Amino acid sequence: MKSRQYLLQFLTSLCALPLACAGWMGKAQATEADLDFNEAAYPVVITPTRLRQSLADVPASVTVITAETLRRHGITRIEEALRMVPGMAVSQATGNDFRINFHGTGGVSPRRLNVLIDGVSAYMPAFSQVQWSLLPVAMDDIERIEVIRGPDSAAYGPNSMMAVVNILTKHPKDVERGLVSVTAGAHGLLDGTVRLATTLGSTSVRATVSSRHDHGYDRSSTISNGHDDTSLNRLNLRAQHDLSDGSSLDMQAAYVGGKLDEGMGDPFQATPPDRLVNSSLLSARWTKSLSSVHEVQVDVSHATTSAKQRWRSCWPQAAYWSEVYELFQSNPGYVNRMLQGNLMPTGGSARDDQLAALIRGRILGIGGFDALFTSTCGQGNQDGSESRSQVEVQDTFVVSDQLRFVAGLGLRHQRASSETYFGGSVSNNVQWLFGHAEYRPLDWLTANLGGYGESNSLSGNTFSPRLAINARLSEQQTVRAVVSKGTRTPDLFEERANWSYTVRDLSIPVDDRTTGRLFTATHATSGLSSEQIWSHELGYLLMLRRIGLTFDARLFDDHLSKLISERLTTTDFSPDNTGSVRLTGYELQLNWEVSDRWSTWASYGYLLNREATHIEETAQYSRQSGALGVSVALSQDWRASVAHYAASGDGVHERRYARTDLTVAHAFWLGTQPGSASLTLAYLATPSVNTYQDATRYFTSTFNRQLSIHGQVRVAF
Repeated sequence: MKSRQYLLQFLTSLCALPLACAGWMGKAQATEADLDFNEAAYPVVITPTRLRQSLADVPASVTVITAETLRRHGITRIEEALRMVPGMAVSQATGNDFRINFHGTGGVSPRRLNVLIDGVSAYMPAFSQVQWSLLPVAMDDIERIEVIRGPDSAAYGPNSMMAVVNILTKHPKDVERGLVSVTAGAHGLLDGTVRLATTLGSTSVRATVSSRHDHGYDRSSTISNGHDDTSLNRLNLRAQHDLSDGSSLDMQAAYVGGKLDEGMGDPFQATPPDRLVNSSLLSARWTKSLSSVHEVQVDVSHATTSAKQRWRSCWPQAAYWSEVYELFQSNPGYVNRMLQGNLMPTGGSARDDQLAALIRGRILGIGGFDALFTSTCGQGNQDGSESRSQVEVQDTFVVSDQLRFVAGLGLRHQRASSETYFGGSVSNNVQWLFGHAEYRPLDWLTANLGGYGESNSLSGNTFSPRLAINARLSEQQTVRAVVSKGTRTPDLFEERANWSYTVRDLSIPVDDRTTGRLFTATHATSGLSSEQIWSHELGYLLMLRRIGLTFDARLFDDHLSKLISERLTTTDFSPDNTGSVRLTGYELQLNWEVSDRWSTWASYGYLLNREATHIEETAQYSRQSGALGVSVALSQDWRASVAHYAASGDGVHERRYARTDLTVAHAFWLGTQPGSASLTLAYLATPSVNTYQDATRYFTSTFNRQLSIHGQVRVAF
């Protein structure tokens, strides 16, 4: 208890220090250094610590994927771009369901990776998930993607446990006045984007409308024709206004809506459980430069996601009997034995025996055991909505040429509503403090120290620290040592589930009612702790600007504990914190601008998944994974690019993955308007994907052809 109070006091002091130093600096005039420590030799990133830092100084391994790289290789979705990241496990379970984990582990419901859009989290609170299909970003709006490979809870709090993906979009001032882009190809792909931008006085505005349609896989083991189409529309508005007092206001509004087809809802379904989805995001960021060494930022955001998922299902009438429901709640083993034909189970309580006798009487009353399975059809649902509203204040301050701080605090309210999953609505509140200091005692040495303390009304308090030392061996070489802790707080479902299915409009009434509740119902008992990881990293960075080469290597040893590993179902809902696993290995990353014409990049990850206490923690795991890309300008107007992506697929039931893409692009002029056209030919060596369900079960999704093709035309005006 004392250590927790001490850590929170440390964070409070760190948050207050920039403001205190501001007054001192006003008198001392010790430095006129700006908020950036300019490093001409190294690229600058902002995601790892919230400070703008060169790659030589950041306390993390970072992968940067640029818009130019995405275009050169014909990448049409964010999920596929992440295959470039060493150590990233990417699996497409269905056409609209990507399972993405850094270093794999749980493949049923990935939930240990945070995704930001311009610094605003897309991680939703009800089920600890990122809905990749609903990210409100068009590919043409992406400026770059920064991926922090390792825990970043010290900067962004719980849920940034394994990695952070920050999708940075283009500033309204930096885009063409207009853009039209159309992509079409195999698997029914049709993707269109229209973007308009203008500047009115001190306000710059960008508006993007996009639409995506595809047919997903051709076949699935759960339903013969796959039935996993995607049909989504997106709208994104971004405006930046420069205020007269030297501050700026950056505002965004985004919406995604449409239909996601799903093949399997329950074993007795008569119609597919397709989802009608919509998601919206409103955010505003006010930034004020108080001086060249002091900046204040206030972020406000509100995000909502809702789904209407309904299907017709034909369960046996006995599934709705009140006696079966009560008996299942007290003794599910009795119910399972009776369903298997043992109508005289023993070993339970007196009430269990009484309920079993009542059920036997009802079975005899309807004509015996065979009549037990007479069906009645009705409409079930998994409708639901979730939201998160938050405000955060951040203060960045330069004390001297050797010392910089960033610190802040925030408040978030989270809410989820669902008749099926929660029996109504549940909510919680979260408050946090964070701070980070970068200190350079010597020209060749940089120390980073930071932490994030959070108070969650459901799961209590957490603190995530990080310490890193970066030493420059020369102007081109840096080594780093990092120790950090990451966490994931239990989600609303794990803590507050009230999970049951109400089926309406029954074709044959049960107990004179046309609405019934299935006997498979469960409740959360709460009391879970946060998952945690202690990560140890040794890294090496080489940057030879003269020949355009950047090389990064990383050794890691990660200990994950207190994991909530169990697959949760209505018949087995017993989450606990008994899971653990150890992940060790190394990662390599190379970018090389060989010449004005040639460029190449490569990534490789070697991972050992060891000492797993639950089979679920080995469900998504590739001992070896990597990617390689080469691009060459054939002439002023023509370019060819090739990329290969591979993963060994060593997880439970997993298959290896291998794909090679060839993209040829041509730049042209349409009158006075610049344009481009590209054609991508992809060879998928492994057209089938297995997705883990449990130790003995999996489902398979398959493309009929290994070869596919898609093309894109873009015109700016």
